[in-house]
Amino acid sequence: MSATLKSPLLPTCGTLRSIEEIAPDNFLYRFKFTDKTLSSCMPGQFVQLWLPGVGESAISICSGKTGDTLELLIRRVGRVTTSAAKMTEGQIVGLRGPFGRGFPVEHFRGKSVCMVAGGCGVAPLRGLWQYLLDHRCDYDRLTLVYGMRRPSDMLFAREFKEMAKRKDIDLLLSSENLPPEDKTVVPMQHGMVTAVLHSAPLAPDYQIAVCGPPVMYKFVVRDLRRRGVPDENMWLSLERHMKCGIGKCGHCFVSGKLSCQCGPVFRLDELKGLPEAIECE
Repeated sequence: MSATLKSPLLPTCGTLRSIEEIAPDNFLYRFKFTDKTLSSCMPGQFVQLWLPGVGESAISICSGKTGDTLELLIRRVGRVTTSAAKMTEGQIVGLRGPFGRGFPVEHFRGKSVCMVAGGCGVAPLRGLWQYLLDHRCDYDRLTLVYGMRRPSDMLFAREFKEMAKRKDIDLLLSSENLPPEDKTVVPMQHGMVTAVLHSAPLAPDYQIAVCGPPVMYKFVVRDLRRRGVPDENMWLSLERHMKCGIGKCGHCFVSGKLSCQCGPVFRLDELKGLPEAIECE
C-alpha cells in the first residue's frame, strides 16, 4: 500500500483552541488541525472525536467554513462528552473524518431554502446556515425556524441576535414554555416548532432541511406535505448512534441502510419503505 494512503481508522491530531459554554451542559469547541482532509467538511457531515484513554464519539460538524479549524457542539451526555467538558486549551485530541453525506448545498443553489431545527438539532443546521449566508448571492430566499422547550435552552443565542438584524434571512423562533415577560435576545413565539413552521412563508419549490428529535419529523413532514412541498424537496438529518463512521460496525444500521454511509442526511423519498428510519404517513 502506498505510504500516502491513510486508513480512515487512524485519527489526525487536533488542538483545542477554545471552549465556550453556550447553554447549560452545551459547549462549543474550536479545534485547530493540519490534516487537509478535514478542511473539506461540509454542512451535515460528522467527525469522530477521540479522547485518548476515554473513547470515541461521533459529533456533528456545526461550522459552515472549516479552513484549518473545526467547531463542534458537545453536550454532556456520556463518558466521552463528559470527559470533553474537562478539557483545557492546548490539549490534543484525535479527529477522524469527515464522514457521511451532508446537505446538498450545490443542489440548493439558486433556490429558496427553509431550515427547521428542534432542540439540539440546531447544531448540524448551524453549519448549513453559515455556509448559505457566506455564499448568500448563490441562493434565493432563506428561512430558519428553530424551536426549543424553554428560552434558556437556546443554543448560539449571540449568533441568533446578529442574524435577527439581517434582512436577507427570515428568522422564526419558538418556545414551548415561554415566560410572560420573555427576556431572550431575539423575538420568540409561544408554541412548538411545528406551529411556527405553519406560519412560515413557504412555497412548494422550497428546499427544506430538517434536524431535530425523532418525534418532530412526522409532524414537520405532515405540515410540509399539506402545503404542497414534495418529498424530494425535503432533506432530513437522522441522528443515529454511529461508532466507526465507515460502515463496518453496524451500530447505525436502519432498515437496510447505514446512516454513516448513506446519511446522516437523507432525502425523504429515499426513506420510503423504511419504517424504522422515520415515522411518517
